[in-house]
Amino acid sequence: MKNKKGSFIGILFVVGGLFLLLMLGIMLAIGSSTINWVMDEAVPELSELGMVGDANATFITDVAIDPVNTFIQNMTWVSGVLYVLGLFGVFGLAFVFRETGDKWLIGLFLAVVLILIIGCLIMSNIYEEIYNDGSELGGILKEHIVLSFLILYSPGIMSILAFVAGIILFSGDSGGNV
Repeated sequence: MKNKKGSFIGILFVVGGLFLLLMLGIMLAIGSSTINWVMDEAVPELSELGMVGDANATFITDVAIDPVNTFIQNMTWVSGVLYVLGLFGVFGLAFVFRETGDKWLIGLFLAVVLILIIGCLIMSNIYEEIYNDGSELGGILKEHIVLSFLILYSPGIMSILAFVAGIILFSGDSGGNV
């Protein structure tokens, strides 16, 4: 009898990784949108300071804060690309654990995927409430085109990825087990 622990860990890594990626994507979107909003308010004020004592605050802002602001303004696309790369990375875990996919764990896998889909529905609805509320944060979240699309439609996207990952996980050689 073969040790089945490796098969269970593969399922946890794949499905748990998808759920953690969704949570990290939401935190990244809201966090970068909050920082973006702060920078939108602060940078114009800092650029108009002029001379403060012996220091030229406008020059310091141009040299130090403007590059940071440019990076933060570009986080809308960077966060979407990081999320897509994370999806590919978690999907790649299915290939890593492919040979340990024992067939008796298919029912457990489907149950964990169902929990993932329910979690995605909850997280997607929470994100949609913030996204559509009409506040400044909601407006800035709309700038995250790729990431917002992937989070809002995460129940469908994650279920497709999870089931394809399940097919990959359970199609490998399981050492003669049925």
